[in-house]
Amino acid sequence: MSSHEIASKLLVPVLAAFLCRSAPASVTLLSASPGEDSSTEMRISWHSDTPSCKLRYGCGTGPLAYARFEATSSPVEYTGKTNYYLCRAELKGLRPGTKYSYRVDGEADGTVRSFRTAGKGCSFNFLWMGDVHSTPNRHGKMKSVDALLSDAEEATAKRGGLGFVLFSGDAVKHGQTYSCWKEWDSCRLAADYMVAAVPGNKEYYRDEGKTRWHDRWFVNARNNPCNGAPGLESTYWFVYGGVLFVGLDTLACEGREMDDAVRKSAQRRQEDWFEKVVSSQKGRFRFLVVFQHYPFFKKSGPCDYGRYESWFGLFDRHGVDFALSGDSHSYVRSRQLRGGADSDEGTVYVVCPEIDSHMEEPAIKRGEGLVAAFDSHSSSYGACWFSVGKDDMTMHYISGGAEDRDVATVRAKRRR
Repeated sequence: MSSHEIASKLLVPVLAAFLCRSAPASVTLLSASPGEDSSTEMRISWHSDTPSCKLRYGCGTGPLAYARFEATSSPVEYTGKTNYYLCRAELKGLRPGTKYSYRVDGEADGTVRSFRTAGKGCSFNFLWMGDVHSTPNRHGKMKSVDALLSDAEEATAKRGGLGFVLFSGDAVKHGQTYSCWKEWDSCRLAADYMVAAVPGNKEYYRDEGKTRWHDRWFVNARNNPCNGAPGLESTYWFVYGGVLFVGLDTLACEGREMDDAVRKSAQRRQEDWFEKVVSSQKGRFRFLVVFQHYPFFKKSGPCDYGRYESWFGLFDRHGVDFALSGDSHSYVRSRQLRGGADSDEGTVYVVCPEIDSHMEEPAIKRGEGLVAAFDSHSSSYGACWFSVGKDDMTMHYISGGAEDRDVATVRAKRRR
């Protein structure tokens, strides 16, 4: 063998190793989810074509630290996406009240994203929205999301800004279709904030308008805390700034591919779990917020498929402050209710509006009976931001600007 042939044989593996090391990683759906204690913990997830990519995070101008993570090969096949690694990291020991940046080394476009940990103080703000139904053939939806985000940022600029975003389902139009998740991932909201979400029916549907299937696509697009009700991965809780947030899954009762024992007992499993969570966190929270997809209320009053009748006794007993939901695409707010009557110790039930590229302006009407306010249009554009203080928590409904369209305040309850 000639010296030239020997050199060529030696060069091939070296060159291959170099190309492998220097080739940019394919990274998608890089996002932050809440940690159980979101003052010192946060959870990051992304999809990649390699398990050897590296996550780095840090605050201020100092160096970024490497984070340990687990990578699982192709846990769920999406339409349009196979053969990838699901990467998940749990960041602990973070500084309270701090903005962190994070990125994945070697990512082709070098995306740098961020989140904010909860502060030690009593005051913060967060944004709540739902029902976007993102899809790549409707880019205007993401522009609407970012416009509402900018409005909320303007409204909270002198109050410390936004801490995170709460989402009550139907972020994407087809949960099993990867391009819909990538469209959602394109909005600034997903890049600049931690998003705490539960699935909607669109994340459960296998085929539009036909069979409700399973939450596996949602679960593998997020990295929510693994502290939910038994057998129901979409449920979880976290504490942020003295507020206990509990995410429910009212769609589990209809998920036909889920285990029958879990599906048929989903309500009871969540009720038992809810009791244990609230009891175990006693003394750690001033306010209690529940969020799910199906609506607790409609314009005419309680909504049966959101299971208001099944939940309100438990909510009354534990002093839920706000019960947030979506699905019906029209804003509704109940009075502050306890036992089906007005009470300063009661719960405010709210349904968020839909978000689209072209929507009607809200036409807020004062309600009757248990309903305090509602939007007389069938679909309108908007979102809600919340200001949380030591003694009170206020919801602000905004649409097409930072001006309030509706406001509701609850006072901190005396929790025993």
